[in-house]
Amino acid sequence: MPTAHTVIGIYNGALDMITSRPTYLGEDRVELRWLNRNYATYVQSTLRKDLWNFATELHELNQGADPAYRWAHSYDLPNGWLRVIPPTYSGYRDGQPMPYEVKSNRLLTDTSENCRVELIMDRQDPGEWDPLFASLIIARLANGMAHAFTHKASFVQLTKQAMDDAYDDASTINAFESPHERAEQHDILRVRGRSW
Repeated sequence: MPTAHTVIGIYNGALDMITSRPTYLGEDRVELRWLNRNYATYVQSTLRKDLWNFATELHELNQGADPAYRWAHSYDLPNGWLRVIPPTYSGYRDGQPMPYEVKSNRLLTDTSENCRVELIMDRQDPGEWDPLFASLIIARLANGMAHAFTHKASFVQLTKQAMDDAYDDASTINAFESPHERAEQHDILRVRGRSW
């Protein structure tokens, strides 16, 4: 779902939360330098934390050189991947889990069949984000810079609450738009042998 968000719009949103001054970002502003230094890291860590639908892609991986030991095969992960959603033999989230390990930019496993996986990809362009995710990044950036630029605990608390609320909203809607995961996929239920 493309949006009208831009990086400068995200920056301005974060600044709006911590200051009452006009939020025009001139080149000499210390806030702009902070945002430029931290933006990519905040976005990547937030993307990696959850299974954000807008950042998820389906991939059939190419087989690479066989590992030296422990696993029989390796598959090359594409440029821009941030997280591997646990793969299954069928490629569907509710399929039989496939044992695997991620090392560097490779997925190691014993399967020699087509390796189909879902990946969370690095989406730095806010125009590609879900609008609720944009609100979460705005709140996270504001919280990260609140103390340094306001020196007031009240702004840290305010932005922390905004961040928590934005995460709840974004993750709830994201969950509604995700495939249903069968209960027996959860380890604790599998160990107890319980399913429904």
